[in-house]
Amino acid sequence: MRVKLLRFFLLSPEKVYEPKEAAKISCTSSGAVSKEARFLLSLGFLKTANRTDVFIKKNKNKSKIIKKRVKGFQLSQTFPYLLALRNLLVNVSPASRERMLRFFKNKGKIKLLVLGGIFSNDFAVDTLDSSGRLDLLIAGELKRGAAERFIKKVEADVGKELNWTLMSAQEFDRRLAMHDKLLRDILDYPHEFLINKLGVE
Repeated sequence: MRVKLLRFFLLSPEKVYEPKEAAKISCTSSGAVSKEARFLLSLGFLKTANRTDVFIKKNKNKSKIIKKRVKGFQLSQTFPYLLALRNLLVNVSPASRERMLRFFKNKGKIKLLVLGGIFSNDFAVDTLDSSGRLDLLIAGELKRGAAERFIKKVEADVGKELNWTLMSAQEFDRRLAMHDKLLRDILDYPHEFLINKLGVE
């Protein structure tokens, strides 16, 4: 449990999470997360922080912007052993890759499956700069609901919300020809092809 929570915050250093949110993503209980978070707070690994969530509430012909202040926990960038913990804990096991390959080979007609971000070799070195990049790019025919359910399981394994996208092979080709930033942010950085039937280099 403690290792899972350490990984969770190391892999999402810029985000503020309530215990119940961290529990949902990591598939653990909210009470256990709260207890561990308080302990990590006492060590200086975490700090208390706030974020502002913005919602748009529609009522007939009117729309109202609602702002909600949320209190939670965030990784402390001043923790003295941060780099050592990153190098020790953020490496994703080969089992996660094998699990993804089995799933996407057996579901739909996948033409391209690219891993980047958290799955790239340089992720532990530059976590903050990597946080906005895609972790997973899927191109082909696959029901989004099936992909979402599977990815939630992978997120629980790796301890992080994944940045991912699913698109048709035609859309991928179109975006690639336009040098689309979404694609370049994964293809221009360290990445790995698990499936590559489109001949992408």
